[in-house]
Amino acid sequence: MKKIFNQLRLHLGFAKLKQELKRFKREKHSVALSEAENIAVLVPIKSQKEIADAQQFVKALQTGNKKVKLLGFLLDRSLKGKLKGDIEFISDDDINWNYVPHKESIKNFVNKEFDILINLCTELCFPLVYVSAMSQSLFKIAAYDFRQAPFFDLMIETQQESIAGFSREIRYYLDKIK
Repeated sequence: MKKIFNQLRLHLGFAKLKQELKRFKREKHSVALSEAENIAVLVPIKSQKEIADAQQFVKALQTGNKKVKLLGFLLDRSLKGKLKGDIEFISDDDINWNYVPHKESIKNFVNKEFDILINLCTELCFPLVYVSAMSQSLFKIAAYDFRQAPFFDLMIETQQESIAGFSREIRYYLDKIK
């Protein structure tokens, strides 16, 4: 029963997102990593290791005075007090019943125009898909999932399940864009 209810919540979340995107306009085009100045990285957080992997990826992106903003979705509430460093996060407390984030800082985040937005979710994480889809970012990248294909500009089909592995793949493809 819980699975059916969660599927309904997800379905209604996608319906709300599609409705909001009807009045949404953004400029979009591919951006080379060497040209990017502002980058956003979205990450699901299940463990301390994932936080460390995401922060390591951010550090690797911060070459040449690039500003990188890290936003995480806490899947494990016990990590809430253990977050250190320059990471903004949302949790179950910050989403509506249909998984749509309602935190004020999220509204500020989606209105900022990043050159590149990278969603490191290898499995569907609707709150971060919502943030990605509503973002004003010029170039949006994520792992391939047919349900979120309309919201991203570049999707990478991956067998990687770890943040470290997927971030290496993304970096490989970003380095190829000129």
